[in-house]
Amino acid sequence: MDRVATFLSEKTPRRAIALLFFVGLIVLFRHLAPLLVSFLVFQRTLLFLTDFLCKKTKLSAKAALLLVLLVGLVLVGASAAMGVGKAVHEYTRLHATFPDRIAHLREHPLYEKFREHAGDNDKVLEHAKHYAGSAMAAASTIGHFLIHALIGLILAVVFVLERHEIQEFYDKLAPRSLKGTLFRWMGHLSDATAVTVQLQLIVAACNAVFTLPVLLFLGVKHVGPLMVLIFVSALVPVVGNLVSGAVLSLMAYEAKGPVGVAVFIGLTFLLHKVESYYLNPRLTARHVRLPGFLLIVSLIAWEHLLGFAGLFVSFPVLFVAGRIRAEFLEEDGKLGAGKVGDAPDARE
Repeated sequence: MDRVATFLSEKTPRRAIALLFFVGLIVLFRHLAPLLVSFLVFQRTLLFLTDFLCKKTKLSAKAALLLVLLVGLVLVGASAAMGVGKAVHEYTRLHATFPDRIAHLREHPLYEKFREHAGDNDKVLEHAKHYAGSAMAAASTIGHFLIHALIGLILAVVFVLERHEIQEFYDKLAPRSLKGTLFRWMGHLSDATAVTVQLQLIVAACNAVFTLPVLLFLGVKHVGPLMVLIFVSALVPVVGNLVSGAVLSLMAYEAKGPVGVAVFIGLTFLLHKVESYYLNPRLTARHVRLPGFLLIVSLIAWEHLLGFAGLFVSFPVLFVAGRIRAEFLEEDGKLGAGKVGDAPDARE
């Protein structure tokens, strides 16, 4: 045991084994990524609101947390009563009538015009039907995500109630030990996930703000639901704008014809470029000190490796790798002195 402890205390073996365990844990539990995101969103929101109430009132931490949960429950119940039930009913109806809608689309004048120019090519419509059906099937997984969200909420509540005990446990770990290193790196992963969510929220808000005046100018109907669609779609890096842009182009055609379509194609292209080449590099540069060009290349590379999931993985990988590299440099004396083993603030 002494030999093992001595071996693990050496810098190079400890780093190699820690990296192996860290990557292995991520790969092993990769399917729990929605749970991690849900937990972090709820945990940091509850911590912020609870601490805010404690500072502004004389409530205890437990009483403040209970009040926050009650208010949240009331808001969720009101939202469900106002729209969620209707949305579920509409989705069920759309799923049942979707084949008939595709058949009806064949008789639309636009489809006839397309056939005149492109020939009698029904494969295009068949492919559209196939991909749209796949998208609707993917949407049915929302129930699975809600289960993860519920579990994440429960874990977040337990964390807030026991945060001081958790902090004490963390403080007792030796910073240079294998356990201390793994726990610290898991903290980096949590920070990376939280920052990624914050960045996408900012991007989504910018897209919604930029698109609203165009919707009002063109006189597009159902502005409220479309704004929700724009915001939710923009939470998906890069491709989200393309999805919402396609829907908005169809709505714009009904309002202003080809002119409306041209406007929204141009807007979609502009927002896509602004998000890819300005917003994302600028926002991520605050946390990852790399040129914007390398950030974009990383995004493309991870999308090529992992497909759709790679769009979400690129920034967290760079963030965590940067933190780990900084630790190694500091331990080697090549970086300014700091407390590598300091635990992240549990209240953040």
